Amino acid sequence: MIRKILYAALALFIAAAVVGYLNRESLIDASIRDRLQQKPDPAFLANDGHIRVLLCGTGSPEVSAAKAQACTLVSAGGHIFLFDVGDGAVRSLEQSHVPLNKLERVFITHFHSDHFNDLGTLINAGWIWGRTTPLEVEGPAGMRAIVAGFAQSYALDESYRSANMPHLAERREVAFGKPLEVAFAEGKRMARVYDEDGVTIDAVLVVHDPVKPALGYVLEYRGKKVFVSGDTEVSPLNMEAMRGADLAVHESYAAHMVRRAIPHMKRLGMDFEAEVATRTIPYHADNIALAKQAQSAGVKHLLLTHLIPYPDSFVVRRMYAEGMADHYKGQLTVGQDGMLIIL
Repeated sequence: MIRKILYAALALFIAAAVVGYLNRESLIDASIRDRLQQKPDPAFLANDGHIRVLLCGTGSPEVSAAKAQACTLVSAGGHIFLFDVGDGAVRSLEQSHVPLNKLERVFITHFHSDHFNDLGTLINAGWIWGRTTPLEVEGPAGMRAIVAGFAQSYALDESYRSANMPHLAERREVAFGKPLEVAFAEGKRMARVYDEDGVTIDAVLVVHDPVKPALGYVLEYRGKKVFVSGDTEVSPLNMEAMRGADLAVHESYAAHMVRRAIPHMKRLGMDFEAEVATRTIPYHADNIALAKQAQSAGVKHLLLTHLIPYPDSFVVRRMYAEGMADHYKGQLTVGQDGMLIIL
């Protein structure tokens, strides 16, 4: 009986292979048509009263299973904004079918490399694939130097492509982006950086010493509030930005897991790794302290990103937020690349 089943399965496989071979040209053409017909998702540009938040990168500097380093997309009122653009972000955005050429502005939180590694790729790709205006990139003081550095590194690429494709030469200024730097009034920790069509974005100073300035951003639209923390320790200085947020997209550090790992690192002779882990704990957001602050601030939904250590299995994901629900009673989500939240 088993032999008959095996023979039947083999016959079906051979028949399918023969049919596929005889129709290979039509199958190839169908595959090409399917690829060409893939379009960006128009929902990101919808002016329907909703805020859409896409986690395009939940990783950190550590090598992990994350598709991308720090990257959060927020769309509202027909506008698309990107907060940080770490390594792998452009590919992640494309996999989520984001209309990249419709990005209105990129906001950088600070100048740790995992928050802007893919900026040059993003600007360059927009120029090559049809963007008509320079991409605005806003961040702390130093943003102009960062964008100028990318322009220098891509200068030869720009010259080669412009020589080969005259239409790119006509849009040469698009190849290098447009830098903007956030300025704060004396004694203020918040500055309005965007105000169009009912969408407002405020830059806020967060606490990521010795990185100064380090920024978070608050987006508000139709009575809804989203706080994107950037990298920060848990500090009372961040309370006003978090207060009453419908969604806080917050960096997260599972210090209980890291502290447990450090003695094992030392026993294995991984002294350098243990030293790095020890030094990173104080200037990131410990999960338990974060849960307490989110509860005090009245955050409705706490979405964890920039995950350290990266929870790359079901078991580790369960351990990652252990104890947080004891202190935070709102909705708690451990983020994943490609996760979409609609408010």
